[in-house]
Parts: sequence; C-alpha cells; structure tokens
Amino acid sequence: MRTTILLLFFAYSSLEVCAQSSREAYTQGLIRTNEGQDNLAIPYYTKAISLKPDYVDALLMRGATYLRLKEYNLALSDLDRAINADPKLMKAYNYRAHCFLDKKDYKRAIADFTKVIELNPEYANAYDSRGQILFLQGKYHEALPDFDKAIMLDAQFDQALYRRARAELAIKDTVSAMRDLNMAIKLNDSDAQYLTLRGWLHLAQGSFKETVKDVSKAIKLDPANDKPYLYRAKVRIAENQLKQACEDLHSAGNLNNMEAQEMIGVYCFDPKDEVAH
Repeated sequence: MRTTILLLFFAYSSLEVCAQSSREAYTQGLIRTNEGQDNLAIPYYTKAISLKPDYVDALLMRGATYLRLKEYNLALSDLDRAINADPKLMKAYNYRAHCFLDKKDYKRAIADFTKVIELNPEYANAYDSRGQILFLQGKYHEALPDFDKAIMLDAQFDQALYRRARAELAIKDTVSAMRDLNMAIKLNDSDAQYLTLRGWLHLAQGSFKETVKDVSKAIKLDPANDKPYLYRAKVRIAENQLKQACEDLHSAGNLNNMEAQEMIGVYCFDPKDEVAH
C-alpha cells in the first residue's frame, strides 16, 4: 500500500513539474514575442509543446509567430492542432484565415473569417478582412456590406473606410468614395495611400488645387511612392507648368512608373537633343 502511494505521489509530482516547466517555457516565449523577437520565441513555444502536446495557448502563439515569419505551412499545422483541441478558439480561426489570405487561398480564408464572425459577431476586423478578399476577387458589390458592418461596429476604422472607398470607386460611385476618403483622412491624415487616392479622385474631377494639396502631402509622407508624382505632373501639364511637371515625371519615372516614363518623351523635350542631331 505504501509503495502504491509513493508511486502515485511521484507520478503526480512529475506531472506538476512538467506542467510548471511548460508554463515557464510558454511565458519565456511570450516575453520574446512582446519584445518583437519572433525567432527567439519559437524555441520556447516548442519546448512548452514538447512538454505538453495539447497546450493550446502555446500552439496558438507558435502558429501566430510562424504566420508573422511567413512560415505558412508550419503556422497552419499549429493552428489546425489548436482548433482540433478547442473548436471555439476564435483567434486560431482568425490567424488561420490570414494564413490562407497570404497564400491567396481565398475560399478557405473566407470560410475561416466567416467562422470568426460566427464566434464573435462584434469583431469588426473579420468583416473588413472578408470584404478585402471579396474586393480582390472583383466582387465589389458583395464586399460593400462587409465594409459597412465593420464601420458600423467601429466608426473610427479608417482602414475600412479607405477600403470601402476603393470598392465604391470600382463601381463608379465617386460621391460615396469621396465621402469615405474624407472621413478616413479626418481620422488619419498621415496615411499616404488615403491622400494619394483622394488626390487621384480630385484629379479625375478637375479639382487641381486639391489634387496638388493631397499628393504633395503624400509625397512628404512616402517619397518612394510613384503615383503622387505622376498625378501632380498631370496637373502641372494641364496648367502649362512643364518644368515642374517634368521634375515630377522624372521622379515617378525613376520609381519605375511606366506611364511617367512614356510621358517624359512627350513633354520633357531637351533642346540640347535637337542640337546634337
């Protein structure tokens, strides 16, 4: 009897030590994750899982870490295991959906984002992400209700406003697109993408002053973006300011903008070339 009790005690103690060690390893992994050291976090999550194979939190975090590292197959393996262990683990479906999205497996990504919405109907990001996929598939009208829902749940969601504007532009609803871009920029006026798109829309509507204002700010925020230079050059050409236009065209052309490179040959004639001939 005494021997049996001792055996049970040691078995229980071993389980406690194992559980404690897995928790400690997991905690060390979280510390590395919070410090942005994903590569250093992986071994700790792996240690935690080796000590406790059904450690759902460790599987989830290692899967999320692999996702950030773009190790999609490894991420999917961990997230599948986490979902099998806990079929209602919303975060696992969300991470897995992003894996599928990055792999351009849109059908599975939509299925997982739909599951996320089923588990948490108030999660605005899931609607926004599903809307993005529908947009990428050219299903602009179908994407709009998802963006609508995301914005209804989070009125400060400037990215969803920007994406809804792109979908509205795709169906030629310029009035709604301008409204959404104005709202997105009011919430976040330091995003060059928002300003560039609104600048393009102002250009299309013939509002040259507003175009220059938006794209000039976009250039300051992101000098490596070719499109704002191109749009500003088009305004300069329309206003017969060819010297300034050519400066912008060269800037866009140096950033591999093909349209700008073609326009240089038309508008940026150097008199020295004629002398050379």
